[in-house]
Order: sequence, then C-alpha cells, then structure tokens
Amino acid sequence: MLPVLIVTALIIGAFALGSSREKKAQLEKIDKIMKNYGANTHKFSQDEIRAVKSSLKDSECAIDDITWNDLDMWMVYKQMNFCHSSAGDEMLYSRLRNPKIKIDTSEWDKLERKVSHITDDEPLRRKLVTIMCSIGRTGKYSINTYLEYLDGLKLWSGVSDIVLDVLMLLAIIVCFVYPIYGVVALLLCITVNLITYFKKKREVEAYIVCFKYVFKVLKSSEKLLALKSDILEEELTDLDNLSAEFKSFKRFSSLVVGDWGSSPLGIVVDYIRMLTHIDLIKFKSMAECIKNSKDSIRAIIRIIGEIDFYMCIGEYRKSIDNWCEPEFVNSECKMHITDGYHPLLKKPVPNSLNTVKSILLTGSNASGKSTFLKMVGINCITAQSIHTCSATSYRAPYYRIFSALSLKDSIMQGDSYYMAEIKALKRIIDASDVTDAPIIAFVDEILKGTNTIERISASCAIIENMIRNDIFVLAATHDIELTSIIHSCDNYHFEEKMNDKDVLFSYELMTGKASSRNAIKLLDVMGYNADIIREAYKRVDAFEQKGIWE
Repeated sequence: MLPVLIVTALIIGAFALGSSREKKAQLEKIDKIMKNYGANTHKFSQDEIRAVKSSLKDSECAIDDITWNDLDMWMVYKQMNFCHSSAGDEMLYSRLRNPKIKIDTSEWDKLERKVSHITDDEPLRRKLVTIMCSIGRTGKYSINTYLEYLDGLKLWSGVSDIVLDVLMLLAIIVCFVYPIYGVVALLLCITVNLITYFKKKREVEAYIVCFKYVFKVLKSSEKLLALKSDILEEELTDLDNLSAEFKSFKRFSSLVVGDWGSSPLGIVVDYIRMLTHIDLIKFKSMAECIKNSKDSIRAIIRIIGEIDFYMCIGEYRKSIDNWCEPEFVNSECKMHITDGYHPLLKKPVPNSLNTVKSILLTGSNASGKSTFLKMVGINCITAQSIHTCSATSYRAPYYRIFSALSLKDSIMQGDSYYMAEIKALKRIIDASDVTDAPIIAFVDEILKGTNTIERISASCAIIENMIRNDIFVLAATHDIELTSIIHSCDNYHFEEKMNDKDVLFSYELMTGKASSRNAIKLLDVMGYNADIIREAYKRVDAFEQKGIWE
C-alpha cells in the first residue's frame, strides 16, 4: 500500500509543480504585455496569416484583393493588431475588409465608450488580457474552417467502444477466478483497444484542435461573465444566453481536450484514454453538440472577438504618434484630411488635402505620389472600420473603396500588364452601378502599359467617365498633358530639388501641376555616360520646339 501512496504523491506533486510553473509563466507574460502597452511584439507567422485569411470568403469582403494588396493592408493589419486571440485576429480582419458604408452615429459613440473605458480601466484591461491570452490562437486554420470541415466527419456509433470497455472489465473480474483465461482475455482486449484507438484518433485529431479552442472559448466566457462589467453588459448578456447551450459539451470535456502535458499524471491519463477510449466516447457527444450549435459557437466567438477588438483599437491608438476620430459628412466635401500620414513609415511627412473635386497628382519619380495615395486610402479604410485615422483631422463621406495602383501582369491568367490595368479599371466603373454609397478610386500611372497617344486619350475618357458616375478619383500620372485636358479635376503635385550629386525630395503636397522633370537628371546622378545624357536632352529640346519626335 505504501508504494502506491508514494507513487500517487509523486504524481500529484509533479502535476502541482508543472501547474505552478505554467501559472508563473502566464503571469510573467501578462505583466510584460501590460508593461509594454502600445508596443506590438507579436510576429505573425505565415500559418497565422493563412488562418486569418481563411476566416472570410472572397464574397464576404467589401475591400477586394486588388485594393487590399495595393494598399499593403496585410502590413497595416500586422502593425495594428494588438489582439491576443484568434477571435480578435479574425474580428479585426473582418472589420478592415468590410468598412462601414452606412452606420448610425450612435454606433460609433457606443464603440468609443467601450474603447475608452477599457483603455482607461487598467485593472479591467488586465483581466481581459488574461482571459484573451488563455484562449490564444488556433494555429494554421481558423475556427470557421474547422467548423466547416466538421460537416464531413462521419461519426461512429460508439457502441463498439463501450462493448470493448465492458469486455475488458469482465476480463479483469475473470482474472480473480480463472487467472490464465482472464489474463489472456485482458491482453486480447487491450490489444484490440490499442489498435482501434490509434486508427480512430487519427481520423479525429484535427477536430480535437477545434474542440480544444471551443472549450477554451467556453471556459473564458465563464470568466468574462464573472467580471460583471457594466460597459460590456450587452456583450455579456448575449454571451450568457448562448453559453447555456453548451453545458453538456463542457461536462468531462477535459478527457478529450485537457492538456495534461508530459507530467506523470499526463502519461497516466494518456494510457487511460488508450485503454478505455473514454476520450473517443466523449468526442462523439461533443461533435454532435457542435454540429447542432455551430451558429451559436460562431456567435460566441464573434462576441469574444469584439471585446478583443475593443482592446486592440485602444492599444493601436497608443502606439501611434497622432490619431483622430473621423467625421462623416454628406456635403459636397469629397475629402478633408489634415496632417495625414502613412502609418507604416517611421518618419512620415504629413500632408493635408481639402477638395470638393477629383484630383490629378503629378510629379517626378519617387517624389511621393504613390505613398500619398496609399495614405489617403488606408485612412479611408481605418476611418470606416476602426473609427481611427492617422491624421490630425479627417472629414469625408462614407465611401466604397477601390484602387488600381500596383498591378502586375499575370502569366497564369494570360494577361499582359495592359490587360490587367483595363480589367482593374473596369471593375471600378462597373461598381458605380450600385448606388448604396459613392466610390473613391485610387489610380496610379493610369494605362502606362500602352503607347503615349492612346494612353492619354483613353485616360481622359476613363477619368471623365468615372467622375460623371459620381466616382471620386485620385489619380497619379506622369502624363502632364492630362492636367491641361481634364478640367473636372484639381491639380496637385510633388516636386524635388536637384544638385550635382543628388535629388532631394520634400514629399510635401503642393497645389497646381508639376513643372519639373528629373528622369534624365537621375541618369546623370547615377553615372550614365555623358553622351547619353547630352543626346537625351537634345531630343527633348527638339520635341518641345517642333512637337514631333525626330
């Protein structure tokens, strides 16, 4: 009896020690997060990004892939993501991919109250961070992916598992009466149980990951409800109602999803699972519960994601130097932005824009045109999704947001660069048929994939058609001729200063069209042969005098 007690005490002691170390590590992690508030330290892996991306289908995204990639929104997403759970990651991604195009002001006011309260109430924020960290991230697949895969899972009856357990129990009883027969029968039952266990376990391994996450979410829901926070009353009431469906799911769920680690107790639990199939028996009831309540699970995860999302907004605001709440208007104002800056740049140059007309943006290479367009585009998305802009002030209508900035030819689709351009531009024009909100379109180097004469002619026709269809166009171009032909746009430009050895850019937006050129000068700065430089200037002078190329 004494050896049994000693072994039991050692197992319990090892488990307690492991649990203590785990709690200590968790506390240290929370302390670090609270101490470094506003400093994003999480490095997203490709698997995590893939999981977040799979949480939404293309048809569910208002910001299409072209615009999302043009504006480098994955980089923006990583920079602003201060969430601590997959639920928060997916909520932030969903909000950025689906900016609001119409919302009551009271909804923004409610969001601001929640964000401000959680940001200012450090004890509450610490509790929320602890809960969200206990949920963690799912890994390479989103929870929605797991739930969809669950439809294809064919569950066994479970009767065979119970029968094998009964036979093993009978074999143990027989051991006391007929030891030889009992031992043989017991060994046979153990062998059959082990073989069938690993076969079935392989079939459900991926789903156990899903169940673990659902279990963590449900346990964390209990902790959230225990907070009794007035500011989260609406979310907690919904959470309480939804959680009631999963009482049977949580009962004895640790047999399936409990993480016992490699401690002696964990080893014992693993052997009990293998010999009795008790986790597979419980898995069957858990799977049936989830299949019948997938919508409720999604709703619970969405609520938890929203709470994580509120914390994320507050911490993102803390991380940037200057931000403002946007103001949405229905007046003739197309865009009013003061000291707007690109959030990804370490030392950005702020620029302001106040216009009631579309704009043509000219300027030399590398002067800041593309960065300016991206700055405005990113601010449009963040204004309508997280109610936060990287600017001193932002005032504009709600927009549907499109771009054609960083297009590439596609070998796989058989598209040339020009074909990619005209397809991208046509999707914007076609979108104007839907009248639920005006469109803002960002276009860089329009139709540069074709010859000069047709490019200028077609560019004029396309831009003027967009404007007639109530599309607010911000177009950057090297074709200075467009500024004299299109009269329905305001002209802005970026310029540079040149010296003998370098080109200096101010990156400051200026009114009017560009008057300087630097392409040939850059050849000179880069050390091109003097004959090339001289010949190039000679041809430019001749063209400007005669209007034709010789």
